[in-house]
Amino acid sequence: MSEHSHRHNKEGPCHFSLMSLSALRRLLSVSVPLLVLWLMVWWANGWAS
Repeated sequence: MSEHSHRHNKEGPCHFSLMSLSALRRLLSVSVPLLVLWLMVWWANGWAS
């Protein structure tokens, strides 16, 4: 049961890769909608001018 608890152990690359994957997913889930919104604004301004 100890491997299921949330402990920050120094050894074991699996823990680091899981943490970086979740961080990457959080970064993408925030940046992708912002990028789409920015592209829509840029496209609308290009049509307006």
